Amino acid sequence: MRQRPATMSEAHARQLRLRTVVVLYLTYLCFYLARKADAISKSGLSRDAHFTLEDLARGDTAYLFTYTFALFASGMLGGKVPSGILLTIGLLGIAAVSFLKSQVTSPWQFAALQVAHALFQSTGWPTCIKVLATWITHNRGTIMGLWTTCQSLGGVAGALAATYFSTRYGWESAYQYHVPVLVVMAAVVLATIKDEPPAELAEHFQVNVVPDTDQGKKSEDKEARSEDTVSVWDVIALPGVLAVGASYFFLKFMRYALLFWLPYYFESSLHYDPSLSGYLSTSFELGGAVGTPLIGFVSDRYMAGRRDLTAGIFMSGAAVSLSSSIALSTWGPTVNAICMFFTGILVIGPDSVLSGTIAQDIGQRSGLGKAAVGSVAGLLNSIGSAGSIFQSGATAYISKAYGWPALFGVFVLCAVVSALILFQVASRTSPAVGQFFASAARPALAVVAVLMLTVVVASDHVSLRGSLE
Repeated sequence: MRQRPATMSEAHARQLRLRTVVVLYLTYLCFYLARKADAISKSGLSRDAHFTLEDLARGDTAYLFTYTFALFASGMLGGKVPSGILLTIGLLGIAAVSFLKSQVTSPWQFAALQVAHALFQSTGWPTCIKVLATWITHNRGTIMGLWTTCQSLGGVAGALAATYFSTRYGWESAYQYHVPVLVVMAAVVLATIKDEPPAELAEHFQVNVVPDTDQGKKSEDKEARSEDTVSVWDVIALPGVLAVGASYFFLKFMRYALLFWLPYYFESSLHYDPSLSGYLSTSFELGGAVGTPLIGFVSDRYMAGRRDLTAGIFMSGAAVSLSSSIALSTWGPTVNAICMFFTGILVIGPDSVLSGTIAQDIGQRSGLGKAAVGSVAGLLNSIGSAGSIFQSGATAYISKAYGWPALFGVFVLCAVVSALILFQVASRTSPAVGQFFASAARPALAVVAVLMLTVVVASDHVSLRGSLE
């Protein structure tokens, strides 16, 4: 059968959709580009500015605590302020804060700037997700999987650039190089990003999501509600929101620990030089660049849009990968990079689904209006970011008091708990899935957890014995 030629309106709709998706991709890539400087500059701040491990952890906590609550506020604000303006403010604010960070002389100055940084960073994710929910209406899992590679590629680009500049010109340059990039991107966003497609093209942007029967029944009476009536409690009451948020809490605990501390781990624990540590840390996010489109493709093509189930399977694999990372840590840089690459696939992939595609699906099925998408994305990210807050102090304390193998053991437990919650969410909307995992998956995951923790404890014992000898 010959494919029907696209009309002029269809061609125009595709052009506008592509432009919006590409600009938002580059926008959030820039948000991540700026974040990575904090991880790369840790050694420099410790060496040159005499920051202690506790000072560095305090700065991370200030950022993450603020980011957790600001995310939901930005999601709610996104229903009232044009998205292009909100993203422009965020980019320009991050640029200003980054320059000021390069001038800090005390830990308290740095912590205060981290608060401001978090406020501006919080405008990015919920705003992008809200806009994309309007412009991406078909094959959402696959397209969003590709789009969310901006997180990983932004982190990789940020790590490579920050490592290059900091090792040649000092840690300050890790914050300075991206300032003009953010300013240019802000101008592009202001000129191009619109919340809605033109009215004459609305027929080409009809929503197509996987139905949730429980939620569908509850949302029928809400269709006539105005977007301005959406409240915090409306969003919290949506089926599946709190469970997905709880799973995301444990996922973000380990993801942010690796994002913020991986270069420090390579340098302080494995004794790699600063430049090698910085470059090796990109393997985690390179894995994420593979994992995000992969999980979207698998959920659409083979799992009938069951993103919760797909994410649970990935998180089960993450428990194995994290254990291998610490058990094989003495095998050299190449093996460490390979382990972190697979960990990135299995951790960052589900991250993109929980905070992006699932948030869009829940928000648009809710019947609360388009503003609910940004609010759901903001709430899920807020709950998840609470996990990243706890990881900051926990990472510094556990690694110092008990060693890095013990910390990786905590990561394994987080992966297992996150997977179990996701399987429970999947069983609520699919009786067949529920029956299978009630009888098989939970005991299997419990066995995996015990075996993986045994490997971690054994590797810790070997490392301790080696150091004593």
